[in-house]
Amino acid sequence: MDKFDYLEKVHRLEQQAAHLDQEGWLRFEVFTPEWWILVSFLIFPWILWYKFAIKDKLLESLFVGTLVIIPTTYLDVIGLVFEFWVYPTQLVPISPRAIPFDMSMVPVAFMFIFQYFTSWKSYSIALVLMSTLFAFVGEPISSRLELVSYINWHYVYSFFYYLVIGFGVRTIVLKVKKLSLSGS
Repeated sequence: MDKFDYLEKVHRLEQQAAHLDQEGWLRFEVFTPEWWILVSFLIFPWILWYKFAIKDKLLESLFVGTLVIIPTTYLDVIGLVFEFWVYPTQLVPISPRAIPFDMSMVPVAFMFIFQYFTSWKSYSIALVLMSTLFAFVGEPISSRLELVSYINWHYVYSFFYYLVIGFGVRTIVLKVKKLSLSGS
């Protein structure tokens, strides 16, 4: 078997897995109460953001959201590949599987914190509170609701992930803002 035969075999298996995933989604997930929760997790944060976002900070806020979405989505895919977690219920049967979390709940929370807590001290306190709520309240609830099932992952890992992302993203956005204002 050469490289291309091997790749063809992998491709066929991936297609079979995708077909099974779609079939399972249609039979067991779509339109269930858990699925509707995911729909609300996708839509509701953006409605809140639209109503309460500080319009003068719109560009910065969207930059924060984008910078949060990228690593969060990659971590989600890595977690699935290395079997840290699985998603018993998906919004749609594609990857990334945690779209409501990766592209709505998590980034919008960071966007609000960035907008409303402007000093490093207030931001740090808000970030620790958000990280605590997401990791030790939101994730266990999501697990009980069968939106996620953790295999080789502990909530404390998520807590530190949220902190690292929060401090990293704020640092990047403030440096980019400073560079753009100085004209350099």
